[in-house]
Amino acid sequence: MKKMIAFTLCLVMLLGIVGTMAEQPAPVELTLWVTSRNADEFQTEQEEAFLAAHPWITLNKVVKEGDPGNEFYQGVAAGTAPDLIIGSFTMMDKYIASGIVEPLNAYLDNWEETANFDKAYLDMFTRDGKTYGLPIEVTPMLFGYNKALFKAAGIENAPTTWEEALEYAKKLNDPENQVIGYATLAAEWTEWFFQYYVWQAGGDLTKQNADGTATLTFTDPAVIKAAEFYQTLAKENVLQRDRTLKFGDLLEEFSRGKIAMMPFAVDWVRDVVNRGMDPDDLGLILPPAGPSGKSATAIAGACYVINAAASQEKKDAAWNYISFYMSKEQRSAFFENEASKGAIAPVTIPRSDMSITDFASFPEEYGPVLAGVGEIGRLEFYGKADFGSYVDRAVQKILSDPTADAQKEFGEAQKLAEAEALENFNKANISK
Repeated sequence: MKKMIAFTLCLVMLLGIVGTMAEQPAPVELTLWVTSRNADEFQTEQEEAFLAAHPWITLNKVVKEGDPGNEFYQGVAAGTAPDLIIGSFTMMDKYIASGIVEPLNAYLDNWEETANFDKAYLDMFTRDGKTYGLPIEVTPMLFGYNKALFKAAGIENAPTTWEEALEYAKKLNDPENQVIGYATLAAEWTEWFFQYYVWQAGGDLTKQNADGTATLTFTDPAVIKAAEFYQTLAKENVLQRDRTLKFGDLLEEFSRGKIAMMPFAVDWVRDVVNRGMDPDDLGLILPPAGPSGKSATAIAGACYVINAAASQEKKDAAWNYISFYMSKEQRSAFFENEASKGAIAPVTIPRSDMSITDFASFPEEYGPVLAGVGEIGRLEFYGKADFGSYVDRAVQKILSDPTADAQKEFGEAQKLAEAEALENFNKANISK
């Protein structure tokens, strides 16, 4: 692979030299937010190849700790935002509605690789015919279980319904050996997992109206059914007793064989294997069906967007950057490099001419599971970035007190969200 990258670098450098004979764009500086100035050998080689192919572009890399994508919104308002970012799917509704990201149609319409991108994913970020983001990769949320623990408990099949999951959790729960039958987020970001159960019960936490505004539905019967299932898990003592465990803690406990099953995103496969879990012990299935009789889950991911406030020269340079890194050649090199490091996540590549299975092998059972996500996957509930914290409070309350009145707790959470956040959200998102 290194020989291929070296050859590519030499080729683009040669093309860059030849290109100087023709008229080049005026010099332009492209500002990027990065989490560290340190890059590994592969990242350095890719950047050198990009700069060699685009000698008129220089990169101003600003270290931004935390999650640059989520801070982009505030950065635009403050005038400190970069010219492009990698944003999460979750933030795209907010970005688009606020007008801070540039439509990419003028670029996509003239890029020879656009036809190779799955239209379904491009359509997720298209409004009124304008496409605002180019998806990089898609990470569906599935349901993970420890095959070794299941075998030891005499359980032959993975759960297909909430009822089966609860039944199995009781058999798997083993306090003496610190094994938790079932786990979910209880200390932070609880709305992240909770939304899946609401969907599986046949409802949602919000409704997106035709004009772009939202109606809160925290007391929808499906929400209450999901809450009551959470309370049942708590009453049966099959959930983690330490409700302060955070996301990273759950991954650590799962990797150590201390959690039998829990919602599980495909990109965590690499995380738990790197922490020492035997990949043969990791089972992945579509989430068990709820009262609706259907399974449902979310597809997350990241996409490139361009700052709408940037100058035209910077927008063009940003597209040069995006189209270089999103080309089939560079994405192939990226996944080959990832595979060379060991465990690789079975993510979905949003292109018709590439598959993650081109770069690594996975258990046969993963294939139909990943294929099934396309039928049940959806984006996170509308307005999650604005209303999620209110759902979070209610979920924490009903988990800390399994006897609490779920209808009352979610009703109070909705009233608070309506008083504090709904009006501003609707003003920002109403169709112009």
